[in-house]
Amino acid sequence: MSDRDVLRRLLALARPWRGWMGLSILVACATVLASVALMGVAGWFIAAMAIAGATTGMMNYFLPSAGIRFFAIVRTGGRYADRLLSHEATFRLLAGLRLWLFRRLVPLSPGQLQSRRGGDLAGSLQADVDTLQHAYLRLASPIAVALLCAVAVVAVMATLHPPIAVLLAVLLLAAGAVVPALARRAAAAPGAEAVASRAALRVATVDLLQGLADLRAAGGVERHLAALDGLGERLVDSQRRAATAGVVAEAAVGFSAGLALWSTALLAAASVAAGASAIAPALVPALALAALAAFEAVAPLPAAMERWGEVSAAARRIFALADQSPAIVAASAPSPAPEDASVVFSSVRLRYAPDLPLALDGLDLDVADGDRLAILGPSGAGKSSIARLLLRFWEYDGEIRLGGHDLRRYHPDELRRIVGVATQDAQLFNGSIRDNLLIAVPDAEPAAMDSVLETVQLGQFVRGLPDGIDTWIGEAGARLSAGQARRLVVARALLRNPRLLILDEPTENLDAGTAGRLLASLRAATAHCTVILITHDPRAAAQFANRIVQMQDGRAAA
Repeated sequence: MSDRDVLRRLLALARPWRGWMGLSILVACATVLASVALMGVAGWFIAAMAIAGATTGMMNYFLPSAGIRFFAIVRTGGRYADRLLSHEATFRLLAGLRLWLFRRLVPLSPGQLQSRRGGDLAGSLQADVDTLQHAYLRLASPIAVALLCAVAVVAVMATLHPPIAVLLAVLLLAAGAVVPALARRAAAAPGAEAVASRAALRVATVDLLQGLADLRAAGGVERHLAALDGLGERLVDSQRRAATAGVVAEAAVGFSAGLALWSTALLAAASVAAGASAIAPALVPALALAALAAFEAVAPLPAAMERWGEVSAAARRIFALADQSPAIVAASAPSPAPEDASVVFSSVRLRYAPDLPLALDGLDLDVADGDRLAILGPSGAGKSSIARLLLRFWEYDGEIRLGGHDLRRYHPDELRRIVGVATQDAQLFNGSIRDNLLIAVPDAEPAAMDSVLETVQLGQFVRGLPDGIDTWIGEAGARLSAGQARRLVVARALLRNPRLLILDEPTENLDAGTAGRLLASLRAATAHCTVILITHDPRAAAQFANRIVQMQDGRAAA
């Protein structure tokens, strides 16, 4: 994807906020032009007062002094308004970009995202999107302001002294186009390296935090920390090289501004001395200072172009992720109404990747409405794949019927209302017990939450906590035991009151007594729905189910 395509797509994504951006650009232009006018009027006023004093002449100093105050107020107020409007536009843009990216990622999960690390995905949702703010705040807006202000200043200069206007146009073009272009070229590679290093550093940090226990057990903490140090040094080095290019570019802009000041002063003074111009002597410092102030419009451009390498690299990462085609395409027709909660698998085959063996190899399975089916089998036999397919997370060969209709006819959102799943890898969030339950049903009544907690044998435990159901459970439920965390996941699935409930190893990490009470309670609480229990424990299967099948090599046998 070329830089032009990246910029075009970024501007298209920013279109809903073009009103805020346009207003911010107009205010910024007014601020810069007020600064130029302030310098010009102040220079003329000082020179005119000096000439009047030397020649004992008279002049009206009330009007220019009022103009100075006016332009100073406009410049000060404009700067505040510009910051307010530009940051409001940027924050709205960032919120919209995050929502856009999240909506693009949802249909890709989990199939197209299985190869992406958690820290990498989090980086795309956070750091990469945050980097894109520079596309507007430090690139599109400054370029528009520089172009509009430069044209306005040169046009005014052309009416007063055409040679100065030509000279100023050339220097503004050099400082606002040539220098930033060279800065962009010099900072492109370091900027892209900085984005890649930042993403790698984030992934490594997440891996360290999530796998700290295993790293300690294997004695690999120091090695991982050394790798983090190396990634940090790479990031700092790439940022230093990009910053060096920016500093050189800013120095070149400053040199151009100084050259404009002295060249304008010399040309105007020469015209006054030759008597070949209508320029009054007092306008010489006015033109020189105005020319100097005009470079305020192009001064931000080198820093903007310095950032372009990071912006384009982050944008390419985001677009490469968002442009993937979902493997599961939702049906365009309305979802059918299920006749019941029966499930029928007919010759179903599933392969997670072309180079992996079949996870399901001709699976035939019939689950009647209201049935309690237990599926036994070793790890890798295909048990959990059944749950993934019923939620349409993966494409498959063969036929699956739910409630008498082909599973592919259901919209994924409708499936998630019909099918409830408590998986082994379900996420608990860094919030309270109540927060984690409300994720399933945002408007759940307190009585319903208390009921499901009692069902999963957590009621007494929660009531004994200092803050009760509002107790904070930490990142991924770190303040709960493994068994308590599993039961909270089951409670969240029960709260949705699904017609088909899939429980994946609900008794894992529980002692025999607690597991028995949990299964008995679940059996009573799910009398109204079809339940599939996935387990490796024959005792749990015998206690809960009225039918048991054995999975082996992706097939089921009674």
